[in-house]
Amino acid sequence: MFTQLFGHYLLNKNYITTEQLRKALEAKSETRVKLGALAIDAGYMTANQVEKVHEEQKRLDKRIGDIAVGMGFLTQSQVDELLSKQKTANIVIGQTLIDLGFMTNSQFEEALASYKSTAGFASEDNDDTLAENITAVFGLDDLNDKDFYIEYLLLFIRNIVRFIGDDFAFAECTKNPEFNSKYLCSQDITGNVNAYTAIGCDKEAFYALASRYAGEEVDDDEFAEACAGEFLNLQNGLFAVNVSNAQGIELDLTPQVSEKDVTLNIDDGIKVSLAFSFGTVNLVICKN
Repeated sequence: MFTQLFGHYLLNKNYITTEQLRKALEAKSETRVKLGALAIDAGYMTANQVEKVHEEQKRLDKRIGDIAVGMGFLTQSQVDELLSKQKTANIVIGQTLIDLGFMTNSQFEEALASYKSTAGFASEDNDDTLAENITAVFGLDDLNDKDFYIEYLLLFIRNIVRFIGDDFAFAECTKNPEFNSKYLCSQDITGNVNAYTAIGCDKEAFYALASRYAGEEVDDDEFAEACAGEFLNLQNGLFAVNVSNAQGIELDLTPQVSEKDVTLNIDDGIKVSLAFSFGTVNLVICKN
């Protein structure tokens, strides 16, 4: 989940624009993380040292790792370690932004260090760690019933990655927003816990979301609304099961409702925007 949270951080701190992030998300599947970015991430080299190695490579027909060792910036064991991580490195979004010319190595180094100090940088396979990072990056500490929102968001993230794709970053998280959506699918959670949930997009993003979930091209409103509604119902159904198993609380779901050109005024909730390569998907959660 590093790509998603770090992308949000870069946007929030004005390192990149939304359009630059979109282009990077489109290109990241073709990106191979380079040794220099890995060395910066590991703290073995500074951006300035990486640039010096790149300059030296223009004169010498040698691999980056060999040059870095020769210049005393890395040991051979460090090079071997970094190369072993090349295929699984989670900093691919940073490398893509560098390759596209949207960030320099120095900007990447600065942003990465700042992000780590803000959000932590432990394994994101752990829900507790991911919850801490989301709370820090989105500033959710003062949110009423924070645990409810975090639990819902963690499940939503897993379902988005599983059924829609991982080519997104969190664009923003807004508390108590006024929100206009061209296409909106909503559903209420009722019982011991009451909440309003909705997914809103413009037409292009709504159709793309539906197409990915359906696994086929969606080209009409009725089918798109059905697919988006089914995805939201799946999310909320799994959430209800999780709450029942963990807390013994039984929840019910109302039928999904599809609307167009809707303006929402959220008094006690959040809107989380996911910037996909195909457009922005907005999740609204409001606990009643």
